[in-house]
Amino acid sequence: MVEALVAAGISALLYHLGVGLPLFLIPLQAVRVRRGLRAFVTAAAAALAAIAGVRLALTGGRPAGETAPFLIMELFVVCALVGGLAWVQASRPRLPGGRVVRLLAAAAVVGLAAIPLARYLAANEAFGQMLRGLFDLLAEGLNRAFGTDGAAIRGEELAELTREAFLRSFLLDYLLLLTFGWWAGSRVGARLAGRPAGVARLAEFRMPEGLIWPLIVGLTVVVLSLFVRTGALEFAGWNVLLAMLFFYGLAGLGILRSLLARFGLPRAWRTAIAVVLAILALTPGVNVALAVLIPGLGVSETWIRYRNMERSEV
Repeated sequence: MVEALVAAGISALLYHLGVGLPLFLIPLQAVRVRRGLRAFVTAAAAALAAIAGVRLALTGGRPAGETAPFLIMELFVVCALVGGLAWVQASRPRLPGGRVVRLLAAAAVVGLAAIPLARYLAANEAFGQMLRGLFDLLAEGLNRAFGTDGAAIRGEELAELTREAFLRSFLLDYLLLLTFGWWAGSRVGARLAGRPAGVARLAEFRMPEGLIWPLIVGLTVVVLSLFVRTGALEFAGWNVLLAMLFFYGLAGLGILRSLLARFGLPRAWRTAIAVVLAILALTPGVNVALAVLIPGLGVSETWIRYRNMERSEV
């Protein structure tokens, strides 16, 4: 109980530091690995109560007007992440494909649950007015920074671009946070307990074969939306496509790491290659090519078993 409450306190503290959203799941998952389900439930409930309590205290205990939509949205995200973390390691029901399928199922449920929230936020005039004010200030600052005359960059244009980008990548953002929190927390908890983490190494990570179909469906919808108006279906297609590319990208990196190790490349060289790939991933233009080639390598493993190929001695 003490360890669970300490983990809850650390989790809430990390969250309220402002940069702790990717990190606040780690103490909760570490408790799950070290102490089991009961301690995890205690820590998760205490962390949620602490996070919500602080936010309510900052609003004077009466969230209303402009603050209510932001508080509802924030608590939705926190609950979705903690709930997804609990679901990922549930033992029942057993699902084919293991934790990858569980992660995708969690993202799908959160995506569906977010639809009513999105409608509520879109209909809330106070929320819309505050966002318009924020984007107008941002546009004004950009115009001043780039020395443009007049309204070369308009707040409503920035708002629309941000809205489209957010709606297309919502599930990818959720998966990144949830997957990292589960993986890092499992490693930390296992290390503190002095036992293996039970998490597959990147070089061993493979995608279940059946998941090629959601990738095909998402890609089909995205391509179709380039020629005809598909409405909300376009955003669904982008979310599915990006989510699948994320996992196939991990599989592609796993193939590269496995092949480099198989051919006896020294660890220093493997580290240097990883650094170069990280730099290229931040380079405009090149990062787009990598975003296609590395997941494409992971997809090709559906037909080509790279990690089972025998090395030629000739």
